[in-house]
Amino acid sequence: MIDLRTRCIVLAIVLSSLSGCQQWFLRDADREVYDLIESRQRAALGATHPADIGTEDGHLAKNQDMYSFAPHPVKSEVPEDFAAATSPAPPLDPTTTAPAGEEDAFTAEMPGFSSDLVELPFTLAKCLFYAQEHSREYQSAKEDLYLSALALSLERFLWTPQLSSSLSLEFADFGQVRDFDRAMTATASIAAEQRLPLGGTVTAQVIDTWMRDLKVHTTSGETGVAILGADIPLLRGAGWVAYESRFQAERDLIYAVRSFERFRREFLVDIAGDFYQLLSLHTQIQSAEAQVTSLLSDFRRARALADKEQTLALEADRARNELLNARNRVAGAQENYGTALDRFKIRLGMPTIASLMLDDEDVELNDPHITEQQAIETALKYRLDLLNVADTIDDARRSVLVAKNNLLPDFNFSGSVALNTDPNKPSTVEYNTERTTWRGSLDLEVPLNRQRERNDYRSSFVDLRRAERAHDQFSDQVRAEVRRIMRQIVLARISIDIQRENIAINEFRRGLARALFETSRLESNRDVIEAENNLRESRDAVAVAVAGFRRSILDFLLATGTLRVDDNGYWVTQP
Repeated sequence: MIDLRTRCIVLAIVLSSLSGCQQWFLRDADREVYDLIESRQRAALGATHPADIGTEDGHLAKNQDMYSFAPHPVKSEVPEDFAAATSPAPPLDPTTTAPAGEEDAFTAEMPGFSSDLVELPFTLAKCLFYAQEHSREYQSAKEDLYLSALALSLERFLWTPQLSSSLSLEFADFGQVRDFDRAMTATASIAAEQRLPLGGTVTAQVIDTWMRDLKVHTTSGETGVAILGADIPLLRGAGWVAYESRFQAERDLIYAVRSFERFRREFLVDIAGDFYQLLSLHTQIQSAEAQVTSLLSDFRRARALADKEQTLALEADRARNELLNARNRVAGAQENYGTALDRFKIRLGMPTIASLMLDDEDVELNDPHITEQQAIETALKYRLDLLNVADTIDDARRSVLVAKNNLLPDFNFSGSVALNTDPNKPSTVEYNTERTTWRGSLDLEVPLNRQRERNDYRSSFVDLRRAERAHDQFSDQVRAEVRRIMRQIVLARISIDIQRENIAINEFRRGLARALFETSRLESNRDVIEAENNLRESRDAVAVAVAGFRRSILDFLLATGTLRVDDNGYWVTQP
C-alpha cells in the first residue's frame, strides 16, 4: 500500500510539472512571436524597435469578486468632510480678498511638484523614452502587434505536419450470449496530416488493436494497419488559392508592423507636441508673474500719490484693479499648466503624484528647405500607412482569383494504400505486403447552382475597385496634408517674427508710458496698463507660436514619412 506521504509527494510532483508546462507554453509563444516581429520589422522597415509586452508566469490570483453577482457595493453615505462641502459657507469679506500691503507674499506654488518619484529635470528625450517604457497606450499598441504575430504563428503551424494520437478502451460483458465472457478492446492510433501549398492533404496513419479475454486472462487478438492517403483537388481549390490564408497572414503581420511603427511615430510626435505646449504654458505663467511684479510697482506708486493727493484715487483703484486681474491671470495660467501637466503624466504612464520638471533643451528643428513637389514625392514613397493601403489592392486582386476559382466544378482525386498485419499472427508491427490494399478515385461535381459563387465573384471586383479608390483618395489626402503643414510652418515662422517685433514695440511703449506717468506728464496710468497688457499678450503669442512652429516641423517629418526616433527618445536626423 502507498502511504499518505508518498501520495502527497507524487501529487506535488504532478502539480509542479503542470505549472512548469504552463510556463513553458507562455515562454515558447513569446520566443516565437518576438522572432517573427523582429524579422518582419527588418523586412518592412530596415530597423527594429522593442515590442516586448512583458512576461507572464501563468499564475492568476483568485479573487472572490470574480464570482460575485454584485461586486464592490457602494454605501449611500458619503464621508463627513465631503458632506460638509455642500453645507452653506459664510460669505467672503471682499476686504480680505487682496489686502493692501500683502502683494509681496503672492507666489503661487506650482501644482504637481511635491514628490521626488521621478528624476528631475526631464528633457524631451527622457519624456519620449519614458513614454515608450511606461505608457499604457503604447503598451496596448505593442500588444496589438504581438497578437498579430501570434496569429501568424498559428497559421504557420497549420502548414506543418499535424500530429494526432488517440487511445480508446472498451469493456464488454456478453452475458449469456457468450457464457458471461468479459473482454477488453484497446485501440491506439497515431496520424500525421500535411496540407499541400497547391491544394489538398496527405495523411499517414497507423492503427493498432488489442483484444484481451478478461475471464481467462489471455490476449485473443492483435492487429495493425498502416494507411497512407491523399486528397488532392484538381480544379476548384487547386493552385495558389489553396495557400491564400498563409499569404494573407504573412502580409497581415507586415501591415501590423507598419501600423505599429506609424503609431509609434505619431505617438512620439504627440508627446513632443504636449511637451512644447507645456513649455508654452510655463512661459505664460512667467509672463503673467512678470506683469504682476511690474503692476505691483505701479500700484504702490499710484497709491502713494493718491495718499498725498497728488493724483486722483481713481488712478490707484485702476492700478489695483489691473493688479488683481494680473494675479487672477497667474492663478489661471498655473491651473492650466497643472491640468495639462497631469494629463501629460497620464499619457506618459507616470503617476500623477510624481514631481515632473521639464527641461527645454535645445532641440534643433529647422525649416525644411525642400520644394513642395519633393515633399509630396517623398511622402508617397515613405508613408507606412499609405503603403498598407496600396498593398491591400493586391490582397483584393488575390480575392478575385479565389472567387473565380470557386466558380469551377469540384474535381478531386483521392487515393490510399493500406498495409495490414496477418490476422493469423498476433502482431501489430509485422505487416504482410500481400495484404496491401490500393484505392483510388476521381470525383467530378456537375455544377448546377453557382449563385453564391457568382455573387462572391462579382463582389470581389467591387472590393478591388474600392481598394483602388481608397488608395487614390488616401494619396490625395497625403498630398493635401503635406501642403497644409508646409503652409503652417511658414505661418508659424511669420507669427514668431511678428510677435517678437511686437514685444520690442510694447517694451518701448511701456517704458515711455511709465516714464511720462512718473514725471506727471501723463495724468492717467491708462497707457501704462495698456502697454503692460499688450506686452504680456505679445510674449504669450511668441510662446504659442514657437510651440506651434516646433510641432509643425515634427508634423512635417511625420507627414512625409521621414521622422525617425531611436529607442532612447532622440531624433535621428539621417534615416
